[in-house]
Amino acid sequence: MKKILLLYYISILLSSCTEKPQDNPSSHQKPLSSLSEYLLESGYEKIQMEKEKSGHLHLKGKINGVDANFILDTGAGLTIIETKRKNKFKMESKAAESTGTGAGGANLRMENSGKNTIEIGTIKLENHPLTLMNLNHVNNAFISLGIKETDGILGADILSNQEAIIDYNNLILYLKKQKNPADPTREK
Repeated sequence: MKKILLLYYISILLSSCTEKPQDNPSSHQKPLSSLSEYLLESGYEKIQMEKEKSGHLHLKGKINGVDANFILDTGAGLTIIETKRKNKFKMESKAAESTGTGAGGANLRMENSGKNTIEIGTIKLENHPLTLMNLNHVNNAFISLGIKETDGILGADILSNQEAIIDYNNLILYLKKQKNPADPTREK
């Protein structure tokens, strides 16, 4: 319900952005001039992305304090890290009971890794579970196109939890910042 109300408010905001604001002397609030301004004032983080030759959206972050390159994939259910980067990101893991599939790969062995810190912009997710999987099929395709290999795929687990909004036109990802756990107004 909260998301529906947010989308409703955003659609109203977008339609009102084209209208000239009425001069109301009793109002001391500055009218919002853009969706970006609204989202930033509503507690979202603005993360710039780049579009690769392949059409993939690329963004930077950190895993366990180490710089990482991600591809944004709204169709990926989980955030996946390339198995070969396990030592680079100081990750511990154990074999998963299931296998994974993706574009160009099937029955791929997966490993589960808990208690990781992932950072995107100023958003820091601690004790976050990640999945390790061989991404040769992805990186080989990137190499053939002259694109830098990716360390991982930012998936729907983080995008959903952080109430992501993607501005494709401006290549910006908005992620909702988490409230301070000690904040008594924090939603449960």
